[in-house]
Amino acid sequence: MARIVVIGAGMAGHSTALGLKHRLKDDHEVIVISPSSTWTNPDVMAQIASGLQLAQRQTVQLGPLYRRKGIIFHQGMATAVYPKGYRDDQRPQVQMTFTGSHLEGQVARVPYDYLVIATGHDIDRVAGIPAEATTVPTCVLDRLDSAIAGEAELRRLLFELQDSPVDDKPKVIAIGRSARGMGGFYGALEYALCVDEVLRAAFLRSRVELHFFDAGRPWMYGHTDEPKMEEDMQTALVHLIESHRLILHQDMRLASINGRRVRFVPVHGEGQPGEMECDLVAVEAARVLTPLSVYDANGADLRGDLYDGWGRLRVDAKTQQNGSGQVVTLLPRTFRNPTHRNIFGIGSAIAMDTRELVEGKDSAPTPVPMQTRDMAHLMSRQVSDLIIEELTGQKNKVLPETLEEIETVLSLCWDYGLISSRGFYAELTYPKKSSDAARQVLRVRHGLGPYWAVRTERFLERYRAKGRALWWMLPS
Repeated sequence: MARIVVIGAGMAGHSTALGLKHRLKDDHEVIVISPSSTWTNPDVMAQIASGLQLAQRQTVQLGPLYRRKGIIFHQGMATAVYPKGYRDDQRPQVQMTFTGSHLEGQVARVPYDYLVIATGHDIDRVAGIPAEATTVPTCVLDRLDSAIAGEAELRRLLFELQDSPVDDKPKVIAIGRSARGMGGFYGALEYALCVDEVLRAAFLRSRVELHFFDAGRPWMYGHTDEPKMEEDMQTALVHLIESHRLILHQDMRLASINGRRVRFVPVHGEGQPGEMECDLVAVEAARVLTPLSVYDANGADLRGDLYDGWGRLRVDAKTQQNGSGQVVTLLPRTFRNPTHRNIFGIGSAIAMDTRELVEGKDSAPTPVPMQTRDMAHLMSRQVSDLIIEELTGQKNKVLPETLEEIETVLSLCWDYGLISSRGFYAELTYPKKSSDAARQVLRVRHGLGPYWAVRTERFLERYRAKGRALWWMLPS
């Protein structure tokens, strides 16, 4: 009997554990280590923070679910990996500290035959922007606790507006990013659109200024050889922002708060910094990757075997130059660590972007953690297939789509009524009837169809996370 340990119960780790146990039955052990007792759907954090969704509807209690599925669950924080064993015990193992139970604070080591690391970014180090004697309420959209608190502050602001004279000074809400953040996540923009919807429903939109800071984000996920696609996407998003009367501060990021004044600065050094007085600040904060400690049996540091200099897991991803001369990352094929072949890395903790800093060149790009939410299920499926094939000799006959086949670039939803036209969907796709089958095209859609596409996608995410009937057949 093999023991497979999964560190992390987010989008990637949770689906991996469910998939492995579903296919391996009771022949092998699947163990999950996670500091949280719940899984939360990250796609709806902006709607939770704006009051359009209830937090409890978007969470799954892991303990009862894992007991029902036959998965062993340790609520705790993984702190170290011993891939060559610990002292006299030659079995590779993970060291963890229990949290949230009668064992809290106790240290244990869990041996493994296979290890899947899906730690993502360090949620405890996701923070807002530097603050000095701040008196303005701040909501960090990346954290569930802060999103819930932010919803209460937004509700308080609405009550203040309803109880104040119509000709009072408009309230100001600043929404944006404190850094470039993860590629492919648009939580701040969706939150801005959600707040716009909430204000309109309360007939208070004209009394609030919504400022959006895009932090110089790349507008598209991934790379393309067609610069016009980037331009078309940006044009479509700017039109969306302007049509909802958001005040766009392009290539600017939120920098700090002092009292009630928020300071913002240019991302690329072009333009002047500025300040504004706010009544509420909502920030999609910078994410930090914090690598686990890695030791040999005698305590020597082996972190370089598993992680690169930015704390990303080393997997079999490589770089190449595209037609425009840009260095782009080839997606991993097996997600194995090159040094320790029984360790896999998936989710946003992997080294998707393998660009290295060139010594002596300050302008060389420092990569940021990549958001891999849309890819998480494909990653877990690929890793699960590899582990199951090695354990049982059976190949999965159903070939999954490849990572390159993912078409979605951006999906936004800022309403939760049954009938709504407040949806925005953009995708890179290949034309079905074209002589140039390799040429990608950008399609931007908005209205009722995209609204239901996004809403269905998020419903399926929650349905899959609960391990409901036939969940393994749902498309990624």
